Amino acid sequence: MRPPAQPRLPRPGPTPHVPVQEERGRTTVTPPAPRQQPAREPVPTERARRWLPVRQRPEDSRPAGPGFLERLAERTRAQRRLAWRKVLLAVGVLVTVGALAWALLASPLLALDVEQVTVSGAGEGTTVPVEAVMDVVMRHEGVPLTRLDTAGLTEQVGAITTVRSVDVSRSWPRGLSVQVTARVPVAAATAEEGLVLLDVDGVVVGSVAEPPDGLPRVTVPLSGERAGQTLEAVLAVLAQLPAELRAEVATAGATNPASITLELTDGARVLWGDVAESELKAAVLAVVRERPAAVYDVTVPRSPTLSD
Repeated sequence: MRPPAQPRLPRPGPTPHVPVQEERGRTTVTPPAPRQQPAREPVPTERARRWLPVRQRPEDSRPAGPGFLERLAERTRAQRRLAWRKVLLAVGVLVTVGALAWALLASPLLALDVEQVTVSGAGEGTTVPVEAVMDVVMRHEGVPLTRLDTAGLTEQVGAITTVRSVDVSRSWPRGLSVQVTARVPVAAATAEEGLVLLDVDGVVVGSVAEPPDGLPRVTVPLSGERAGQTLEAVLAVLAQLPAELRAEVATAGATNPASITLELTDGARVLWGDVAESELKAAVLAVVRERPAAVYDVTVPRSPTLSD
């Protein structure tokens, strides 16, 4: 515990002036009036100090002035302007996206123009007429390139009988590039409708009255259990022959896929066998043809035989 505080003693001050009254025969001294000490407020104890109310600062009790109201109004206006900016920004984004979507998906800016379509690999000298390809492309005229189904268009052009393969690509802003690979006839065959031209896959790519020069004629039975396999094997052999050697083949026939026989324009026969090692057989036949013979047997290309 702290010791009690010592009472404060008044500091000695200057000696007060003592008035002196002089009377006849005696002198009277008047004592000065006692000095009034200022009243002191009682010092509250520590326990009482806990429960004293907190005095409110003078500035807290003052009412809000005009400056505060102006700042509050300015803050409200700033918040309102920020909200409007956000609304305008959102509207601008929506308008921009909508305009861009319309330009790409619905406007005529990117619409397909058939005059800007290029077709290669078709036309004169091929089995694919350009008109047949353009008839398919014109079905999509006016469709924006961004919405054009190139895969579907490729399938539609590929459905043309004489087209072996096709590649369709966009040519911005309004065109197309169509690259066609036409089927090439490798033989002629007799069918119900007459003499037809066949490619390596056995697909009919045309019909003729007489076999074209340099194009062999296939004599394969079109009915039977293995007729399709036999025809496919003969056409595969003809497709692998060099152009010079194929021009010397008059007919090519077989009764089954393993007994392919070629008849040459000079009357000689070539026993080919099956389609195995056709490239080697063609090379060996080109060598042995330097010697005249009636029959050339290249069924075993590493041991060819010739006979009269």
